[in-house]
Amino acid sequence: AGRGGAPAPPAVASEKLAEGVYRITGGYVSLAIEFRDHVVVLEGGQNEARGLAVIAETKRLIPNKPIRYVVNTHMHFDHGSGLAPFAAEGITIITHENNKDFLEDALSGPRTLVGDALAKANRKPRVESAGDRKVLRDDTHTIELHHVKNLEHSDGMLVAFLPKEKLLFTADF
Repeated sequence: AGRGGAPAPPAVASEKLAEGVYRITGGYVSLAIEFRDHVVVLEGGQNEARGLAVIAETKRLIPNKPIRYVVNTHMHFDHGSGLAPFAAEGITIITHENNKDFLEDALSGPRTLVGDALAKANRKPRVESAGDRKVLRDDTHTIELHHVKNLEHSDGMLVAFLPKEKLLFTADF
């Protein structure tokens, strides 16, 4: 405190949950799911440093495949603040339709923080919305995104279910 300089990068650990499915810890939990020709990340993290750490760990775990999507469970600051590094890399953000306009505006506005990855990239974020249900699938994995209705915590909450692995990914329940 008071000495300046960048904070230390967050510690990251990971574990294999199933074939091509990895849990990334060291902050809010993220999942990296390997598809045939790309990767999907569930939850980008609570700040830029965490987002960068999740991206780096995903690339270490699943090299030579691009991260195509990052799923934002809901638009509270501690679940959306790690999305800018994903947008900076051209990764499409999937969020519930209630959050889409806000997220596009927030990531497209002026970025004045020194070192901000999205400001350096000077790239327009790509945001897709999910309604009540959205499915991402190929012959290796299926991710079902479901909107949780009537939830006091957020009206734009998504959960992810991987049926083959019988895994449910949630935040703030």
